[in-house]
Amino acid sequence: MAPLRVGIMLELMWPYRRHVDVFAGTQHFARDAGDWLCEIDECIHGSGGSWPEQLTGYDGLIARASSPLAQMAWEAGVPLVNVWLNSPEVDRLPGVFPDFAAVGRQACGHLADRGFRQFACLSSPRERAHREMTQSFHAAIEELGAECTFASAPRLFYRSANSWVRFQQMLDDWIAGWKTPIGLLVAANDVTARYVVHACRRNGLRIPEDVGLLTSTNEPLIGEMPPPSLTSVEVNYEQIGYQAAQLLDRLMRGGEADPLHRFLSPTGIIARDSTDFFAVDDETVAIAMRHIERHTRQGLAVDDVAAAVGVSRRTLERRFQTATGRSVAAEIRRLRVLKAKRLLAETELLVKQIAHETGFRDSIRLHEVFVRETGQTPSDYRRTVRGEA
Repeated sequence: MAPLRVGIMLELMWPYRRHVDVFAGTQHFARDAGDWLCEIDECIHGSGGSWPEQLTGYDGLIARASSPLAQMAWEAGVPLVNVWLNSPEVDRLPGVFPDFAAVGRQACGHLADRGFRQFACLSSPRERAHREMTQSFHAAIEELGAECTFASAPRLFYRSANSWVRFQQMLDDWIAGWKTPIGLLVAANDVTARYVVHACRRNGLRIPEDVGLLTSTNEPLIGEMPPPSLTSVEVNYEQIGYQAAQLLDRLMRGGEADPLHRFLSPTGIIARDSTDFFAVDDETVAIAMRHIERHTRQGLAVDDVAAAVGVSRRTLERRFQTATGRSVAAEIRRLRVLKAKRLLAETELLVKQIAHETGFRDSIRLHEVFVRETGQTPSDYRRTVRGEA
């Protein structure tokens, strides 16, 4: 039987993670399928000839689908799976995408967990992905009874000196109205987040003490350097590519796309320097929270935390309850579970290994606490965040 010939059109000349990781996922599926022949074909739009004929020989396509490409596929009768939520044809094509609403909720949750009660969001509302992220971020903030200030990044602000100056002035004017400490979501790329870091410094604000900053794209090179490194929501683009290929395989073999769209939850938060701060009024409590977070692997007890910050257990409990509304023991459990969720999402460690890394005496105890705190078993949570449920 002849292999299935699959065209890959993911704009790989722009090596963003949302492109190359999706590509990696498609290739992992192709390896598992065993009968796929993949071709990277980024220039099909300009290859000449009548449009349907340009797709001759392809059994299926995975693409960041433009309108011309979608039209070509329909006329040629070639299945096309879209992985670009901002595509003008998104509502008419089968597709697999990040759940950007969940990204917004996770971003709010992380900043709220760090104690922030003032919020800000910079986005590009022209893009559907950013709109969904921003709307869910705002809704989650409203549920907290908090407020958020919003700003829009001008389109192509980097293309001319005048546009750049206007963008910088917009940031300065926006920042001047902030009440700090403030938790900021940059619902754009990590380069834009770097511009915001520079603007904060220009206006005398510190990252993360005055501004806890979180991004949504997690480009590791830009996110990790220069200091401060940038906290980000992690989207599993590789799994998006794998499931897009899985869906295309079904379509090429005569199946249907049901549902038309799949949305994959983010795998969690990649915590870095830009949110390494607890925005609580009591400095002793903030130090205690940092100590707990950095020693989750140890079997911490409340007395250990009190000793580390130099106060009595009774004093720490009272100040902790006043500042956070939680007990010290509850905070230890919460931060252990958060770390367990991160390891379940981002690593292949066994549950018993994760129990060891998060300070639980064994996997049974981790299972008990995890179910009580999240309503899911560790294994079920791992399958859910990876889109395998």
